[in-house]
Amino acid sequence: MDSLENLIHDCDQMPKNGVAVRSGSGFFEDDDLGWCLFVERLATEDDLQENHYLEEVGEMIWMTAVEIKFCPYCGEKLVAAQSESPTDDFGYFVHIDSSSWLRKRR
Repeated sequence: MDSLENLIHDCDQMPKNGVAVRSGSGFFEDDDLGWCLFVERLATEDDLQENHYLEEVGEMIWMTAVEIKFCPYCGEKLVAAQSESPTDDFGYFVHIDSSSWLRKRR
């Protein structure tokens, strides 16, 4: 298995916060999942004031992950971290939104 450093892609053009390119198999525990673009919104101090279900700064409010083959920032082709997904099985995506359930939970 590759080391953690090999499962995270970093480039100068990538935003410093809220965006990451890393192995989806490492995050979702799916050996056939390749590289994913992760975009996330983390709680700020203002969010804690507005939503009392949030407990700490940095808690995930929502996250979207999309399987990718190239870095959208530098264009580098991303070599498969675990195994190469078949062409017809490519394009996995997920959106996790914790904000609405946190507000509705009572």
